Amino acid sequence: MILDIGNMLHINDVMLIFMVLVFGLLLGKVRLGNFQLGNTVGVMSSALLFGHLGFTINPAAGNIAFMMFIFAVGVEAGPHFFSVFLRDGLRYISLSLVILATAMLLTYLFASLFDLGPGLAAGILAGALTSTPALVGAQDSLQSGYLTLPHNASISAMLDNMSVGYALTYMIGLIGLIILVRYLPSLFGLDLRAESHKIARERGLGGGQSKTYLPIIRAYRVGPEMARWIDGRSLRETGIYPHTGCYVERLRRNGIIVASPDGNTVLQEGDDIALLGYPESHEKLDLSYRTGKEVFDRDLLDLQIVTEEIVVKNDNYVGRYLVELNLTGKGCFLNSIVRSQIEMPLDRNIMLQKGDVLQISGERHRLERLASRIGFISIHSQASDLVAFSAFFICGLLIGSISLVFGHFQFGLGNAVGLLFGGILMGYLGSTHPTMGYIPPGVLRFIKDLGLALFMASIGLKAGTGLASHLNDTGWIVLVVGALVAIIPVLVGYLFGIHVLKMNPALLLGAITGARTSAPAMEVVNHLADSSIPALGYAGTYAVANVMLTLAGALMISLWF
Repeated sequence: MILDIGNMLHINDVMLIFMVLVFGLLLGKVRLGNFQLGNTVGVMSSALLFGHLGFTINPAAGNIAFMMFIFAVGVEAGPHFFSVFLRDGLRYISLSLVILATAMLLTYLFASLFDLGPGLAAGILAGALTSTPALVGAQDSLQSGYLTLPHNASISAMLDNMSVGYALTYMIGLIGLIILVRYLPSLFGLDLRAESHKIARERGLGGGQSKTYLPIIRAYRVGPEMARWIDGRSLRETGIYPHTGCYVERLRRNGIIVASPDGNTVLQEGDDIALLGYPESHEKLDLSYRTGKEVFDRDLLDLQIVTEEIVVKNDNYVGRYLVELNLTGKGCFLNSIVRSQIEMPLDRNIMLQKGDVLQISGERHRLERLASRIGFISIHSQASDLVAFSAFFICGLLIGSISLVFGHFQFGLGNAVGLLFGGILMGYLGSTHPTMGYIPPGVLRFIKDLGLALFMASIGLKAGTGLASHLNDTGWIVLVVGALVAIIPVLVGYLFGIHVLKMNPALLLGAITGARTSAPAMEVVNHLADSSIPALGYAGTYAVANVMLTLAGALMISLWF
């Protein structure tokens, strides 16, 4: 039996697209020094090759993929989208607008100068900014039917040009941004590590991401020296935690175990106390705590210590500093803070935002009480709320059908913008109502990654068929324009952030990578700074940037008609 793989790929779209994905994802794992191509570049390169060889796919597959991707982007951004104004929000939004407006202006001017047309212009904008949402917005704007196109205009040709422009400039945009954030500090004579430590001192943050350990339980017998030091004072008066870094969870007195002793409890000689704290805290205990020796008591040590992810929801705590929660004073221990899937610096003076996920360890009942005050415990279920997912998906499509008219100018939102806002609404409401719209993080990430990969495969296969002819005709122009659109807005944004917004360079570079929604570039900045401080800037711009970029893609097409 002979299998004609080539013929099977021509007649079987499903096999073709997954063949593209396999080769592309494997290619994305290739490393060039410290630089990894990544899934997006790998899949795009693989799709271009297959497209160049004559393989094509039904465009409907790409449409469904982009819908799933853009909706997942909205759900991810939703919890923080409305709270971005809390601290440096206006700065981050204005920075994102400056970078995006500069990129759009340059793209429009160069495209007009070299007569590239709307398709290539939108593709260059999306590729140079490494923004798939911008490409999605532009494509949907053309396909929505809300634009009044000339009779001789070919939507199919413009879509092809858009795919080619995106494919040619994406790698340039990615590498250009990484090179810029890598060498901008040196170019301006800045020490990024020193700048990170500076902002850390100003805000009371740690200079880097310190390694944390889960708390452990050890038991000690109150000896004579400790009893004399206590001298009849209560736990509240002695301040066990400030002196030891540990919290008294249980004590045994006269054979009876007292669970969760309150602040009025007075320790006595001969008491056995169970202390909960980090390993280093136990190591630093004063000798007086060891005078009576460490004891092993199964019942005393048998505490139900759990680790939960608590989502910040209560408006009374949004905008407050982490230190105000007094976690350790409540016998709870913070392990990490995650915002927009980015781990924040683990420090006391971080300002809380709605949707922040605090990973906290402690006794179960204490965690439950804490969660009831500040938000809710994240559901560790693998079940997705498909009803809410489908309902908000439909809501997004309805929003996308809205057409805005300003005089003679008509602007249709389209499916991309509608689904983005539908996802934002679901993500926001899900952050405030834990029983509604829950999608496990792993599932959401899978939807987003698979949607993006399928969309990239569809775009690459379409662009690959005419890539050679475009390279011969306008290839060098597209590449040069793409490089300029990728580089100049970043430089403008950097100067605007330094001289107008007066931002710290470490936060600024993080914010620039967030405005470009480029996680690889952010990792470069974090490495240069030897700190996770830049992640604060990245999280500040990321949520609004996805929305702005989607709108920018649609607006770029609208400018031509």
